[in-house]
Amino acid sequence: MALHDDLLEQAWHLAKRERRRPRQASLRRAISDAYYALFHLLVADAARLLAPAQPAGMKNVVGRAFDHGQMRTVCAGFLQGSAGQHGNKSIPSPTRALLTFPFDPALVRVLAAFVRLQATRHLADYDLAEKWTRLEAEYHVLFARSAFADWERFRTTPNATVFLTALLLQRHWAR
Repeated sequence: MALHDDLLEQAWHLAKRERRRPRQASLRRAISDAYYALFHLLVADAARLLAPAQPAGMKNVVGRAFDHGQMRTVCAGFLQGSAGQHGNKSIPSPTRALLTFPFDPALVRVLAAFVRLQATRHLADYDLAEKWTRLEAEYHVLFARSAFADWERFRTTPNATVFLTALLLQRHWAR
């Protein structure tokens, strides 16, 4: 199994772990792992797209170049520009020129899931005043699982190729 699949499975396990009174640590890790599962799914597909098979290990090196903040910026920009308005500056023009509008609803759901799961992960990891319920943790894991299914339907399209490449390189295209 790939890391992203393992993380999603682990997130579900943690959300269900304690039957009666779930520990905050388990629920927080479930939410965090749900985000990391989606992050690693997108990074794995992007590295597969961008890195040659040889030399061995190149995909891992490329995968390490992805930045959470930059990926969130790209996802948020794509979300804002998903209707394809010509005056919309949320997607830089070099990227926008490569895309077909309007976006497939599956992509829009993946974008929204990434942005939302990342924000929720920050709360789960860093805001100790926030208390989580099992239902909330399960919801976030299922939200990530749904994003996986949406990505599976969308991943072989030309817009998916542009999106995956933009996750790593878009900030350099506007130079």
